[in-house]
Amino acid sequence: MNSMKRVSVGIIGGTGKMGRFFKKFFEKNKCKVLVSSRRTRLKPTECAKKSDVVLVSVPIGATLKVIREISPCINKKSLLIDTTSIKKEPVNAMLKYSKCEAIGMHPVFGPNVGSVKNQAIVLCPARGKKWLRWIANIFEKNGAKIRIVTAKKHDEMMSIIQGLNHFSTLAVAHAMKRSGIAINESLEFASPVYRLRMMMVGRILNQNPELYADIEIMNSKNREMLDLLEKSSQQLKKIIESKNKREFVKYFNECSQFFGGFRKDAERTSDYLIEKMVEME
Repeated sequence: MNSMKRVSVGIIGGTGKMGRFFKKFFEKNKCKVLVSSRRTRLKPTECAKKSDVVLVSVPIGATLKVIREISPCINKKSLLIDTTSIKKEPVNAMLKYSKCEAIGMHPVFGPNVGSVKNQAIVLCPARGKKWLRWIANIFEKNGAKIRIVTAKKHDEMMSIIQGLNHFSTLAVAHAMKRSGIAINESLEFASPVYRLRMMMVGRILNQNPELYADIEIMNSKNREMLDLLEKSSQQLKKIIESKNKREFVKYFNECSQFFGGFRKDAERTSDYLIEKMVEME
């Protein structure tokens, strides 16, 4: 890789929201950007042939198909990256179908952010080392927080960060629906803490359901985490049904001890957010 050369970045799916975000990002960082999608004349295979870095930014369900299609067209000296929120299967596909360097990448943010500053980006190196230095440097230069791990470790972490949390959020929303009590009615009785929680629930429900379906279904590590959630939920339910206050306090304290010092940080930050919410009303 010649560091003096202007790097060409080809974005497959570059007219989608995340694709447009990365187009703007790489252009800002003096890269030549090519865009291919169902809306462009430039075909994915042609885009792959012409690019030093090929970024696959398509829905999770289409990622493996696109990797298979474009991989034979990519120069051995180039880099292939996927941007999905699961890593094991895309990384395996890049290793199987391509001969170039390959990195699994997960930008842990949505396309509506203003920049990558203070945003987490996970990199899962699969083949080669030259391009890893380049991609990590370009993000770090713009203030991103880079984490380099294996695809396996990434998927384990996402089973908690995404799988467990999105599952519990949807379950809460569905239970509320079954209760028959309207969200607006509940907010009339609500504390700021409840309003904040419902905003996070509403935020997720305002997104694309197919994306969340893929996140929940396609990460094989989610099943283990959901089994743990089921066991913990059943344990707590039995404690409440038996009206065993002593066991409830024990259960609560076990959770509290696990969260450790994060509890105080969480209280300080949420107090600040709640104060700002109240000022806005």
